[in-house]
Amino acid sequence: MSGLKLNRRFVKLAATAVFATSMVVALPAVAQHKANANDMEVPTNDMKVVETGKAWFARRCSFCHGSDGHGAKGPCLSCGVFKYAGNTNSDIYVTIAAGVPKNLGGTMGAFGTTMNQEEILSVITFLRWEEKRRIDANEIPDPYKNKNDEPMVFPK
Repeated sequence: MSGLKLNRRFVKLAATAVFATSMVVALPAVAQHKANANDMEVPTNDMKVVETGKAWFARRCSFCHGSDGHGAKGPCLSCGVFKYAGNTNSDIYVTIAAGVPKNLGGTMGAFGTTMNQEEILSVITFLRWEEKRRIDANEIPDPYKNKNDEPMVFPK
């Protein structure tokens, strides 16, 4: 196994362990987003977290991913499809923290050293809130529709 794949797997396992211990206590239990039973939940009902995530997104992500994550030179992040990872909050966390290197088809640097866990989680919360808003407004198709309520997982 290549060092890069091993590193991403380690980061994913470490991130999952952190979420398992910290997210249970930190997040309220209502109106959350969770891609599947094993995924971490993000508090899409907490507008303070959503607004914090929107502000972090504007500072760190919008240059490449466009206003509100609608896409620009980087892919859309509020369309329910994630090009480089599965459609779970945990996978998105790993992508933000570890980046997407050129040999995997991306050019996104790692933000795990310049953003803390709460800041990254707030960005994911904002993206999930915006995704739901766009689905409800019929701006984008529902990625879960006609899939037996199974979460969408996209090839890496």
